[in-house]
Amino acid sequence: SNAEMEQRRGGVYAVYFDDNSNVIGYRVLLSGTTRNCSGGKSPWNTWISCEETGRGQCFQVTADPRHPNFGRPQETKLGGNGGNFEAVAVDGRDPAFPVFFVSEDAGYGALRRYTGRGPPGWDYLHRDGGDTQFLEFIPGSNRFRWTYNEQASRNSQFRYYPNVEGIDCDDNGFLYFVSKRRKMLYKLDLDRGTYITVPTNEALEGQGSFADTPDNIDWGNDGNFLYFTEDGGPTAGVYAREKSTGKMYAMFEALWREYKGDEATGLAFSPDGSKMYACFQDCGCPQESSETGLDFTCGCMLEFSRDDGYSFDGAPSNLRFHSKSNR
Repeated sequence: SNAEMEQRRGGVYAVYFDDNSNVIGYRVLLSGTTRNCSGGKSPWNTWISCEETGRGQCFQVTADPRHPNFGRPQETKLGGNGGNFEAVAVDGRDPAFPVFFVSEDAGYGALRRYTGRGPPGWDYLHRDGGDTQFLEFIPGSNRFRWTYNEQASRNSQFRYYPNVEGIDCDDNGFLYFVSKRRKMLYKLDLDRGTYITVPTNEALEGQGSFADTPDNIDWGNDGNFLYFTEDGGPTAGVYAREKSTGKMYAMFEALWREYKGDEATGLAFSPDGSKMYACFQDCGCPQESSETGLDFTCGCMLEFSRDDGYSFDGAPSNLRFHSKSNR
């Protein structure tokens, strides 16, 4: 989990579960950083945490106590001279040369592509000599290119995809990211150099509505559904877009008035896909001294389970919006 706190009060934390999904531990993995946002997982099962602040950086941490770098977080080469970084995705089709992508939540941000040197593993993101290029859409077409001209990339992001939030890759060479300013999903064919766009606020199947801006995205375990979280507005929650049909579904929404403007984050799945986890940044913890009995500067993590033997990506998923309760 991340802490999106100002003035070096941010960080990364690990929640440990046993085989029965019982919480058995909690550890601080990174501290003294600022506004740690979404981040992403490496192919070697470490975590990359992104600072969403003007000159932020990306740090590698591990939650595995057996790892030689456990308790020794390290700034990576991904962030270069710094930025307002959001999330990390990896094209791992060539295991020997994984390609990392880092999004930047800024109007004039620059989505970057990084390829390291040497064998993959922890040091891949820390060795000198890696290659960084930046995304640029080609005007008047549905094509893109990677350039060393960072300013050209920033101009492109401002014009076509400002404020990039979540980013993820599938196993077939497609890169996906969302622009919260445009409320748009972008799908890039990394081999052909072409892209398409899809609005994220399309009508949903069944009940529910995706009323505000997209944030985190995640392909889950099997890649049958692209999951979204929503940032702000009256319907913070988790949503899913079916890969084969393009249909959008609401997984859950927080409709209680106190959640209005909250942010759903931290989307994750258990290894077998039977449990989904998501967080609210300001969901409220018990506090008797407050008028509502809750402290809304306190976040919380939610667990959702399937009891039908399928994973959240399994067919038939039978996704429905179930609750319209007041809380």
